[in-house]
Amino acid sequence: MTSSNAVRARRMNVCSPGTIQDLSQLVSLGSPENLGGKTLGGRPEIFTRVDFRAGPMTAGLFMATRGRVEVTFPFTEHATILEGEVTLTDESGQTHTYRPGDSYFIQQGQVVIWEVHCERVIKSFFNIAEGFAG
Repeated sequence: MTSSNAVRARRMNVCSPGTIQDLSQLVSLGSPENLGGKTLGGRPEIFTRVDFRAGPMTAGLFMATRGRVEVTFPFTEHATILEGEVTLTDESGQTHTYRPGDSYFIQQGQVVIWEVHCERVIKSFFNIAEGFAG
């Protein structure tokens, strides 16, 4: 097989708690209101890096700074906290604090209070949007 016909191997993205993430590739999304969130406390800012997108699926990194935000999730998400600490409270009042290595699953349409307790929280995420038209 010649080099022009070779399939290029894709590099694996490794996101593990305790490893340094390249934050220079994160893009600012501004305030949570820019994504339909409602700030309840502080002055949180949000950032993302998209590593994969295909139809309704998206995966990458997400970072949020200190603050409290109400979010109606526009997609179903599985995420793992890589750095920082965040407390999620669902509509029923169930609350859980997530730290590096912890994962959660939230279904599209759920209303969640997202509270970052430290300078920032970084998560690795995989999302899928039901009813995606595009």
